[in-house]
Amino acid sequence: MTNSLEPENAPIPEQEKFTNVGAKAARGAALLLGAKLSGRLLDFVSLVVLTHLLLPADFGVVSLAMSVIYLTEAIFELPLSQALVVLETIDKDHLDTSFTLSFLRGTIICIIIFVISLPFSIIYHDSRLFPLLMALSLAPALRGMWSPTLTLYTKRLDFTRECIIDFLGKFGSMTIAVIVAVTTRSYWAVAAATITNTAFGMIVSYVISPYRPRFTLSRWSDFRNFLGWSSGGQIISAINWQYDRLILGRMVPPQTLGAFSIASDLVGIPSQAIIAPLSRPLLSALVARRDNMDHFRNLYQLSNASVFMIILPIFIEMSALSGEIVHTILGAKWEKSITYISLLAIPPILAGLAEGISALVMAFKKNHLYMRLNSLEFAFKIPIVTGASYFFGALGACWGRICVAFIMMLIYLSTTKTLIKVSYGEVFFQNWRTCLAGIVSWLSIESIKWYLLPAAWPGIIKLFILGSAGLMAYVLALLALWSMTGKKPGSVEARVVGLCMSKLRKNRVAL
Repeated sequence: MTNSLEPENAPIPEQEKFTNVGAKAARGAALLLGAKLSGRLLDFVSLVVLTHLLLPADFGVVSLAMSVIYLTEAIFELPLSQALVVLETIDKDHLDTSFTLSFLRGTIICIIIFVISLPFSIIYHDSRLFPLLMALSLAPALRGMWSPTLTLYTKRLDFTRECIIDFLGKFGSMTIAVIVAVTTRSYWAVAAATITNTAFGMIVSYVISPYRPRFTLSRWSDFRNFLGWSSGGQIISAINWQYDRLILGRMVPPQTLGAFSIASDLVGIPSQAIIAPLSRPLLSALVARRDNMDHFRNLYQLSNASVFMIILPIFIEMSALSGEIVHTILGAKWEKSITYISLLAIPPILAGLAEGISALVMAFKKNHLYMRLNSLEFAFKIPIVTGASYFFGALGACWGRICVAFIMMLIYLSTTKTLIKVSYGEVFFQNWRTCLAGIVSWLSIESIKWYLLPAAWPGIIKLFILGSAGLMAYVLALLALWSMTGKKPGSVEARVVGLCMSKLRKNRVAL
């Protein structure tokens, strides 16, 4: 190291030997998953409260404003944390350079949003967008001042501090959002939640991972090559993510955009709570296994199969129970969201078959592929979603997403095959039991809903019964298929069953 780290900066992870990387990755993933689930539960509670206090049109205007924030942040995206994780060695100058770049990015974004807020409000014929955008610009500015030393713990596969920050930020933002919504019944409640979440995160980051800011770009050369391709990919990725809302803002009324946005946000909660946190430890684990391709390939396949097995029943139930979810949780004024939820739950299932592609590309330091993949999605999404939205409105946007997700699934699998020699057949054979169990779960829900469950029963009871029945059918079908195919020892089912049996034996010994 060129600089000696101060006490608050823990020893550099690269100088430690990664032992039991798979176990560390699993523990880190479990911790992140638990924290993200808790955070998204708070998001869900906040969303439910706000849907009862606000109108669909309120969510429509906030959705447009947040799309501008996301896109502007993406244009100036600097994936600094990922760059630090991939670097072989880190010293204090690396951390200072990372902080400087992050601070400059946040400041530039804030200024740009200030400048474009008025023209954007004129283009979309809504004067509320002007002050809303100016207020929301504080979020990226505050995010740019987070402590960079959190990355040191990420490289160790220690995500405790990140989980604390996420939970406290969500709790603070939920509290503020509910207070503002109850007192004002205004869309400003959503804006206040966004700003509060970032502010809480910034403050807590320095409390639990101290850092003394110093401005320097002395290590810029170590970031430059990585950031070039990754930043370009992030820009296009954000456009892909937000494009349907921006195009619908010009084609449908605010009420319809609000219903579509709520459906999209609800469907996004499982992805953000499960898929996103698992990608961080996966990247760190893959980087540690780069020198052994067999271990690398096995880790990637096992992690992908595990994630797909977790997310499939969630999205199947969201799609099958969209009517019960809206009527029971959101209320009658969100009736339009039922169809949108049932359709928007399909793309994450398709993407789940190759969900770890980003971590795979970054682990190989082939960031130009990340740019290429996002560019391909952009090339398909713009004409498909634009055309579908023009002729069929929000419903067309949903079907456009499904079409693009299917195309990109094939492209991701092809890229995976090129990088680690995993064929389409291998992907199918490692997931066919999961897919068949998912079909059994869907058929169970539909059968009970239409033929066994009395229509007069309260919605919350029907939702609980159907959800429990679908999950039980999924688990039983999965275990039955695993048993009938010889109980393959290296499968995800074998590992889960082994873990459960081990815990059971320990509990019996303790008793």
